[in-house]
Amino acid sequence: MAKRSTRLSAVGLALGAAVSLLGTAGSAEAAGQAVNTTVQAGSNIRAGATTNSRLVGTTEFLSTAYIECYTRGQYVKVGNYGTDVWYYGNVFDDDATPAHFYGDVWVWGGNVNVGADPSPDVAPC
Repeated sequence: MAKRSTRLSAVGLALGAAVSLLGTAGSAEAAGQAVNTTVQAGSNIRAGATTNSRLVGTTEFLSTAYIECYTRGQYVKVGNYGTDVWYYGNVFDDDATPAHFYGDVWVWGGNVNVGADPSPDVAPC
């Protein structure tokens, strides 16, 4: 399993570098282009936009994320913040041992560092 995680992490890093390079080509975000951001440590990564969806994993550290789009799913409230926005994309928990790559997953908006839910830089799914 460690070999698979390491291999997936390497693939994810290469994909992330390619997306980052594409993002520097212009000053404005193109429609359909992934938004480079981070996901908070301890965030649950899910197979769908609800807490009832299969738990794919939990980030151990502040993690790199490439968000493709958002949807309105289950409303979740934690502390003083609540939202029904869920982001879809890829998450790279690079500092975990071993590093983890979560592809084609959903993360609740309260755990994605984009400034507002939904982010004006992210297209609806």
